Amino acid sequence: MDKRSILGFVLIAVILMAWLYWSNSLQNDKNPQNKVDTTSQVQQTPDTSKQQQPPADTTKNTSDTTSISDSSKQVTELVQEYGAILYSNSSKYAQQTGGTPEKIITIENSKVSMEFSNYGGTIRKFITKDFKTWNGEPVQLVDWKSGKELHMLFTSKDGRTISTEQLVFNSDYPEWETVNVQDKQNYQLKYSLFVNGDSTQKIVKIYTFKPDSYEFDVSFELYNSDKFITGSKYQIVWGSSLNLTEYRSDDEANFAEAFAYMGGELVTFNADDFDKVKTEDLNGNTDYVSSRNKYFGVFLIPSGPDGRKGDGAYLSGNKFHLPDEGLREEYSIAVKMDIKNDQMDKSDFIVLLTPLDYQILKSYDMDLQLTMRFALDFIVRPIAQYFIIPIFNFIHSFVPNYGFVIIIFAFLMKILLNPLTKSQTESMKKMGQLSPKMQAIREKYKDNAMKQNEEIMKLYKEEKINPAGGCLPMLLQLPILYALFGVFRSTIELRQQPFILWIHDLASPDVIFTLPFKIPLFGISQVSGLALLMGITMFVQQKMTVTDPKQKAMVYVFPVFLTLLFFSFPAGLNLYYFTFNLLSIAQQIYKNKFGKEEDPKDKKPGIMSKLWNNVKEQMPKLPDAEEMRKIQQGRKPKRR
Repeated sequence: MDKRSILGFVLIAVILMAWLYWSNSLQNDKNPQNKVDTTSQVQQTPDTSKQQQPPADTTKNTSDTTSISDSSKQVTELVQEYGAILYSNSSKYAQQTGGTPEKIITIENSKVSMEFSNYGGTIRKFITKDFKTWNGEPVQLVDWKSGKELHMLFTSKDGRTISTEQLVFNSDYPEWETVNVQDKQNYQLKYSLFVNGDSTQKIVKIYTFKPDSYEFDVSFELYNSDKFITGSKYQIVWGSSLNLTEYRSDDEANFAEAFAYMGGELVTFNADDFDKVKTEDLNGNTDYVSSRNKYFGVFLIPSGPDGRKGDGAYLSGNKFHLPDEGLREEYSIAVKMDIKNDQMDKSDFIVLLTPLDYQILKSYDMDLQLTMRFALDFIVRPIAQYFIIPIFNFIHSFVPNYGFVIIIFAFLMKILLNPLTKSQTESMKKMGQLSPKMQAIREKYKDNAMKQNEEIMKLYKEEKINPAGGCLPMLLQLPILYALFGVFRSTIELRQQPFILWIHDLASPDVIFTLPFKIPLFGISQVSGLALLMGITMFVQQKMTVTDPKQKAMVYVFPVFLTLLFFSFPAGLNLYYFTFNLLSIAQQIYKNKFGKEEDPKDKKPGIMSKLWNNVKEQMPKLPDAEEMRKIQQGRKPKRR
C-alpha cells in the first residue's frame, strides 16, 4: 500500500476520532426534579376485608392542625394559587386542615412492584424485580419526590394552570394495602376528584393492572368539564425523567432523549444547552410520546377502543452539570387531548415502563423500537436490527454466557469477512512488491502527471491488482464496527453480564487500573485490559502482514491509536476485536506455513479491474508532454 493506503488509514482515524468526539459531546445526566412528597395509593376492586393498618410512624397530614377556616391568610394564599373553585381540593389544604391523609397502596406482579398515592392519584414508585442498579439496589424508575407522573394539566375557569399532581383524590381502598396481580386476572384501582365537593363535576382516573407485564392502563374521565375547565384541551403529562440506574451519570446522559411519534415519523427531542429549558410544542395525530435513559424508557400510548389518538405533544428538557464531572438531562413529556364531550369525555392510555429490550418494544407493533439508539442510526440500525441482534439472540438461545456468544459471533464474522480480509492482505502485499516499479514510472514521467497515472493503471492491469483492494475492505467493515459499538454499548441484554476473570460487565469498559492523569486528546484515565490485548494482537497481525517499508510506521501508530480509543469502549466490543485479531493471526500463521503463493497473472480479473478496463476503452488518448508543447505552439499533433 502506498499513499492511498496511508490516506485510507488517516481517514479511518479521523472518522473514529470525530465519532468519539460527537459521542462524548452528547453526554448528559439525570437528576430528580423537586419537591412534593407524594406517597402513592392505588386500588383494585379487591376484597376490602383484608385491610392493613398503616405503620405506626406514618404521620402524613398534620404538623399544622389549625383549621384553614380560622386563617383568612391561608385561605387567601390557596385561592391565589389554585383558584376559588379548586383550592379546597389541594394537598396543601388537606395538610393544613388535618383533612384527607395521603394513602399508599402497592400493586405487584411477577415483574414489578408499584406504589400509588391518592395525592395526585398517581404512581409513586415502579420497582423492577429483574434488574439492579450499579450498586446492587433494585431499579426504581419513578422520581417519587417530584410527584409529577401521570397528572392532568388544564386551564381552570379563572384562568389558572392547574396540575392534578397538587390535588387530593378520593379512594375507597385501604391505606397500605398490597395487591398481587396474578393468575392472568386484571385488577382496577379508581381515584375520583370532586371539584369543590360537587359529585357531578369530577375527574376520575381508573388504573388497570396485568400479571407478568411492565405495562398498565389508565383512563381519564372528565364529567361536566365545561364547569371547571376553560377551552377544550388538556394534557396528560409524565413530568419528570426516569431515575438514574448506572454508575456514570455522563454515560447515561448520553442516551437521554424524549420522543413523539406522529404521522409515522419519530420526532427526537434533545436538550442541547446547559441550564436552559428547551421546549417543543407539536400538533397533529400522536401515536405515543416517550423519554428514556440508557437502558430504560417510559411510553405514553393513547389506546382508546375507538382508535383515538393524541392531538399533539409537548416536550421539554433541561441539561445541567452534576458534581464530579457528572451530567444530567431531565425531560417532561405530554400528550395533548381535545375534549370531545363536555358531559363525559374519556381518554385511554397504555403506560409502559420497560427495559429497552428490542424484542419487547417490537412486540407492540407500534415502532416503539425506533427509540433505541445505535450510534450512526441511518447506517447502523439496519445492520443491528436485522443482522447482529437476531444472530446474538439465536446463539444465546443455547449459549447462556454472552461472552462466549461474542466469541462465537467473532468466528462467524471472520468466516463471513474472510474474502474481504484476504483481499486486503493480498493487496497490501502486492502493492509493496510493485513499489519499485511504481517509483520508476513516477521518475520517468515526472513532467507528465496524466501519462504517469496512465502507466501506473496499466501496471495495475498487467499485475491484476485492484488499487483500492487495501483500503476498500477496511472501509466496508466500518458499518459493522459502528453497529457492534451501538449494540454492545446500549442493548440491555449485555448490561451487567459478566464473562471471566476481571470482566464483570460486557456493556462497560473493563477497567483494570486508573491513571493519575488524563491522556491528552482522548481525555480518559481508565485503562481497559481487553483494549490492551486488542492492541497487542493488532500489532502482531500488522507486523505479520505489512511488508512495504513505507508502511512500517503504521504498524506501530495504528495499534497504539486504536488501543487508546478503545479504552472507553464496552468490554464486549474489545472482546470481539481481540478474538477477531487472534483468528486473523492464526489464519496468517497457517497461510505462511502451508499456503501456496498465487501468481497474480493467473488470477482472473475482478470487478474493479473489469470496470477500469471499460472506463479506459471510453477514454480518449491523452497527449504526452511533447504533444502538449506542440499544441501550445499552435501546431496540430499527429494522431497516434
